[in-house]
Amino acid sequence: MRGADPDAWVTVAQFNDAIDAQLLQGRLQAEGITTFLADQNLVQAHQLLAIALGGIRVQVAARDAEAAASIIAALASGDYALDEDFDPGSKLD
Repeated sequence: MRGADPDAWVTVAQFNDAIDAQLLQGRLQAEGITTFLADQNLVQAHQLLAIALGGIRVQVAARDAEAAASIIAALASGDYALDEDFDPGSKLD
């Protein structure tokens, strides 16, 4: 993308549910990627229009799109899943 603005917002995922969008936003932010949830308030206020609006769009800066795509793929493959025997009261190393 020669001449593309690296600071321009690009959509890396779309959700009809705010919670799913916010979970991805939190994961991306934990990895140091600044995010923006486009149309979040509109979709929450008018859920019946979510599909027509394209849902809630998770956006990142164009320069971070490749890293975000890798994180999304890792989420989808279960790389961030907790082990079956995980104890939420235990300390992490």
